[in-house]
Amino acid sequence: MSRGNGNESGWRTGATQAAGSLAALPAQCAIDCGHVPCETAAGGSRRGCRCVKAMQVSVLMPSLNQAAFIEAAARSVLQQDYPAVELLVADGGSTDGTHAILERLSREFGDRLRWRAAPDSGPANAVNKALALARGDIVGWLNADDLYTPGAVAVAVALLQANPSLMMVFGEADHIDETDRILDRYPTLPATTPLASFQGGCFICQPSAFLRRRVFDEIGALDERLSTAFDFDLWLRVFRAFPGRIANLPRVQAKSRLHATCITRRMRRTIAAESVRVLARHLGDADPHWLLTYVEEQCASYPHGDSPADLRQDVDLLAAELAGCFSADSREFLRQRLAMDARLRLALPEAFATVTADGWATGSLRIRLRQVEPVPGRQRTRSFRPVVAETSLAGTALTLLVRLRSRLRRCLLGSARSYLHLACRHAAPLPSPLSLTVRTGQQAERHCIVAKQGRFSLFVPLAAAARPCAEIEIIAEQVFVPGLVDERSSDMRELSFRVEAMTLI
Repeated sequence: MSRGNGNESGWRTGATQAAGSLAALPAQCAIDCGHVPCETAAGGSRRGCRCVKAMQVSVLMPSLNQAAFIEAAARSVLQQDYPAVELLVADGGSTDGTHAILERLSREFGDRLRWRAAPDSGPANAVNKALALARGDIVGWLNADDLYTPGAVAVAVALLQANPSLMMVFGEADHIDETDRILDRYPTLPATTPLASFQGGCFICQPSAFLRRRVFDEIGALDERLSTAFDFDLWLRVFRAFPGRIANLPRVQAKSRLHATCITRRMRRTIAAESVRVLARHLGDADPHWLLTYVEEQCASYPHGDSPADLRQDVDLLAAELAGCFSADSREFLRQRLAMDARLRLALPEAFATVTADGWATGSLRIRLRQVEPVPGRQRTRSFRPVVAETSLAGTALTLLVRLRSRLRRCLLGSARSYLHLACRHAAPLPSPLSLTVRTGQQAERHCIVAKQGRFSLFVPLAAAARPCAEIEIIAEQVFVPGLVDERSSDMRELSFRVEAMTLI
């Protein structure tokens, strides 16, 4: 790629360079990027100073409607204590005030900030557009909602200057939320980690990385066919092309922001699918944990938030789409694991039970409901009563009565389904009776008793949970720990009863 000359059409800059002296690099860098000190000749005379130009750093920033974060992100670049850093913002057409912020920052920082607003095909395309116009010998890449830590640029440049053979350096990073609160540390691994370890996940936090410009000249720019995993693909290509020429910095270089609209949380399915395909392309096949991790992520929130309409169908379709990326053994392993997962078997488009993967309710079982429509006519939420029907003649009659009542409501009142029905088993070693407490919305707690071991049905009226993102909580007063009642077991979970089926009636 050719480098930009600063006069590219459509890229905006401030009228003048921002005033102010350039801060010195941190002492720990041990490199003065502004000049080489004067040498002292024998006898005490000073030789002439020999000045060298600081290595130019270009930071690329894709942007789309990040007005809440972009000023902080830009300042974290432009207020670095390294003298020769420029920021190129490729904005995809923001409509939230981002452009006004960039105009103001351009007046403050002059031609150290260049930006352009134009449609793009995605973040990878935006980064590539900025890269084509970068002047720097070293390239960083910071998303418009992330942050550099103070000194990050200088430390990265120092390591690259001290080791001319290095092609990329990366550091530690923190995950932060919308308020800059630190959530956790990104799971970074050393640069000596084998290429195959990418099978376990990405261990390079993208904003912590700095690369020599010629890396892109040799291996190409970001793959614009990818919507989310373009950075993961780049790391794999860099590790393959430059073994032993990558280093990591033992300091926090960046802060990666997690929020509701970020790609990491908004496009989980696409991330999983593209990551699997990238691994298969570079390493031959992918580890099945990528699909299982996606299942865990969905089970943590389904059916709330940005969830698929039908979890079981979604997972089955994704497994079929990616089948060619897994080995034969991995495909069989996935088939068995997914078929045995009680959470997927029980999941409904309207409801999800937080049972364990083998179908047990813990001390607190939550049923998440997508949305429950209010029942027309008289509302009796204050008198809602869950119903327990055990395996007996009376229990069968009670089950039929509940089903009949629900059907009549649907036929005569045109209402939606009225009850959540859980088909359960009260099993050994938990003694009888089993006492359950049901909480629904803002309603008072209701208590139920399962008198004996065996199958039982629990019917919970849905009218009491008539609100978006509703939950029903079922609390068992008795639990057991398998590892404490069976010396052969190492299972230390607290379990109460099994859930065998779930329906809305």
